[in-house]
Amino acid sequence: MGIKEDAALMLQKAYEEAVAGEYPPCEYADFIDYVIDNTHLTYKYVLFTALLAKATDESINPLCLQKKSQLPGAYDARTVCHKVIVPFEMETLEKALGGSNEPFLNKPARFPELSKNNAVRRGNDHDILVSLCDNLPLIKTSDVAYSGLVYLLGKLIRMRDSKARMAIFSVDESINLPIRLMEYIDKALEQSYEGETLTLLIAGIYHLMYNKPNARVEVHPVNQSGASGREVSDLDIYLDEMWVSSNELKDKAYVETDIRHAADKVLNAGGTKMLFIVGPHGTALGNFVPDIEREYAERNFLLRVIPCHEFFISLIGALHNIDVHEFIRYIIVVAQETKFKLEVITYLDNLAKEILGLTRE
Repeated sequence: MGIKEDAALMLQKAYEEAVAGEYPPCEYADFIDYVIDNTHLTYKYVLFTALLAKATDESINPLCLQKKSQLPGAYDARTVCHKVIVPFEMETLEKALGGSNEPFLNKPARFPELSKNNAVRRGNDHDILVSLCDNLPLIKTSDVAYSGLVYLLGKLIRMRDSKARMAIFSVDESINLPIRLMEYIDKALEQSYEGETLTLLIAGIYHLMYNKPNARVEVHPVNQSGASGREVSDLDIYLDEMWVSSNELKDKAYVETDIRHAADKVLNAGGTKMLFIVGPHGTALGNFVPDIEREYAERNFLLRVIPCHEFFISLIGALHNIDVHEFIRYIIVVAQETKFKLEVITYLDNLAKEILGLTRE
């Protein structure tokens, strides 16, 4: 068998030990914690791949990212990651690491090997790279790599189970009132988190409106390129797999080209309408909104720039059923599955405890 097949067997064995709580001593626990608990997603997959590959074949060099590396022990790290780790992390670990489809296509993993000279953003990202370069060469045997792999998997299992517990909670049915949901939304919008709060709250309201098996609210993380090739706007709605609505969301200062770029993208995809929803921290840098709405109307395209408060009031006022529990459950799950910041999830969860009486056993 090749390294891909051997690595798959090794990963399953290590996972079973981690589930059973059978942890061999791990001398690199602090190093693993540092990388996994940090913010750089690609380097988390690089570490996972290096540990699995070294545990599988002691001759490989854990610094290598590509088979064409000139370092001794070069191997095809991308294949191990994309063909073994990614599907395992998606299905068994339920995206605990971040749910990236092809992490080795990202720039930090497109070098032949890890090196302190690789181009990476200064500061924290470079510090993580340095830590990888310093520590991975110290892992010289398969046994040491295996102990690190089991430790890492145990950590991811706990992260997975913690995510699952967050979606299990209680909210009293007496809270299912439009005014209480609006109170929660107004309070939550006080913190923008670079627009992520607005995105999740709007997605939650659309979910209540379209909460049927044939409907899908497709949410794209703020300032991240979507993995889906079907992405049109920040938030797209599909019914029976037919694209029916596009929404561009902005919770910071914006200019005319921001609206044009978003509207033209929808137009080019065959759409006929778009809402440009502005959060409480959003401000138009100029008096261009009326003119641009008229211009697109002349092109038979419905474009409206609306304050988010009007959006929320209008849709909540039209909802047949206010289900606060489902609203909170949905925004927590979407945030977890779509790579939103952990602090955003914690913020919204804590507000739900404070304002809506959310409780967990």
